[in-house]
Amino acid sequence: MARVTVGIPVYNGETMLEECLTSVLAQTYQDIQVTISDNASDDRTSEICQDFAARDSRIQYIRQDENIGPLANFKFLLDQCETEYYLWRADDDYTNDRFLEVLIAKLDENPNAHLAVPRVKTIHGPEDEMPWANYSPDQSNDLLERLLTRFYNYHVSWFYGVWRTQYAKEICDRIWTDYPYAFAGDHLTILSPILDDAVVGDNEAEFIQRTYSPPKGNNLRGEITLSQRIERLETLLPVFYASYDKEIRLRRFDRKIEKRLLSERNRYAKEKLKASRPRIARLKLKRMLGLGR
Repeated sequence: MARVTVGIPVYNGETMLEECLTSVLAQTYQDIQVTISDNASDDRTSEICQDFAARDSRIQYIRQDENIGPLANFKFLLDQCETEYYLWRADDDYTNDRFLEVLIAKLDENPNAHLAVPRVKTIHGPEDEMPWANYSPDQSNDLLERLLTRFYNYHVSWFYGVWRTQYAKEICDRIWTDYPYAFAGDHLTILSPILDDAVVGDNEAEFIQRTYSPPKGNNLRGEITLSQRIERLETLLPVFYASYDKEIRLRRFDRKIEKRLLSERNRYAKEKLKASRPRIARLKLKRMLGLGR
């Protein structure tokens, strides 16, 4: 059995999928299994996947009979995994060739770590690249200081780092049950290894996130109406709050630390979910005044 599974959830990914798969297969670390879950695509995705699978026996291609939604597709892949390590790879992202080699070595060197993360570059368009967001190790000996620093200094694409499989299954079973939404769910997932002080990283591993693939119908990209935005935030905010509070309390921190972390809930939701009660009120006023559609 391979040591690591690369899970690729895809829906109508024909635009960038071939580059994604080529990047995975080019890794210097070759002891991998690649499992693709095609969420009932109706473009060339199936053809592309079957072509790659015919050429490389490490690829397992699974096609869902009907679209089960993005979060369920991500969870399906994790549930299939039987290897020691696991990572998700979005169909529009790619990495340098040593990505797996470097991050698996970090986990091997740090048995108490559950997630190994790269440095990240976000590309919003062919001529719109953000600077590298480097991984910086936490130097403080004070746990609360380390946690607060990390809360607001991680990149959301750490979600696509390398996880210890059993840990990822345990936290996703819990967190994705409490917060069953794709929007901002990656932040709550990353929150767990941060709270457990169990993240390591290495800037020799490079992850390139592309945000300009065509919208795929799940409202995670592309424009939504003002009313849809209000409805989304009103639905998600209380659930996000509840999940955040639960994750803090589950750790049974010292009372002082727990109280301080719970006091960060509103700020964390405002930065990661992009939601707060005042913001929802402002959006409603904007709609009432006819300033948005």
